[in-house]
Amino acid sequence: MSTQNFHNIAQLRFWNETEIEHRDRAQEMIVSTVRSNLKRTNRAWSVQRMEGPLLTPRDFLSAEYTDEDIWVTPVSIADQQIVLRAETTASTYAFIRENFPHKQLKLPACFWQVGKSFRREKTATATKLRFFEFYQLEMQCLYSVDTRVDYRAKLMSELADTISWITRSKARVVESDRLPTYSQSTLDIEVLYRDSWREMASVSIRTDFAPGVFNLEVAIGLDRIVEAWNQSKI
Repeated sequence: MSTQNFHNIAQLRFWNETEIEHRDRAQEMIVSTVRSNLKRTNRAWSVQRMEGPLLTPRDFLSAEYTDEDIWVTPVSIADQQIVLRAETTASTYAFIRENFPHKQLKLPACFWQVGKSFRREKTATATKLRFFEFYQLEMQCLYSVDTRVDYRAKLMSELADTISWITRSKARVVESDRLPTYSQSTLDIEVLYRDSWREMASVSIRTDFAPGVFNLEVAIGLDRIVEAWNQSKI
């Protein structure tokens, strides 16, 4: 079976060196934008990278995901069904709680990771910017609910400009058409792709980390950015 046929049948994507390099550049630029913006707003921000496992207990995932959305393995550990992660947030939360016990986490603090996530997309095709497996960059930026500064408001325009430059496409900020139960508010950054607006990033104010703590979550599909950039060159 040729790689082209494999891609068409399995709806999986092959990436060449140029695309991989652009994905790496996009990651570096986005993290730099968020880090510099946060620190420019408040020097007290700490920003650090971590990494969690691709395999995760089913109960770690948000209840937003049903078994129709995720890839389930035949393995169970301690009566926990093991699945391929659908996002990185759960493992970031687990890392923070394990390494920074109660009252030892100094806010504001941002933890981020990048890696593959897996979803059973019903319309998984490159043209729809949906994939069964994809690289996701997620930044969990934690701060006190008593904070008067609107960190997201100060970030959105600059982040949209960065994504516009990376994709060589016009970008806009819009209210998300979906609001997860864990989010107080979600804004999307979309770019023009094949004459229609497509989401590249989702920026939420999450309330599910701990009482008294807001989480400014920046979630970006790096593969989407590469595909949008590819289209801009045609």
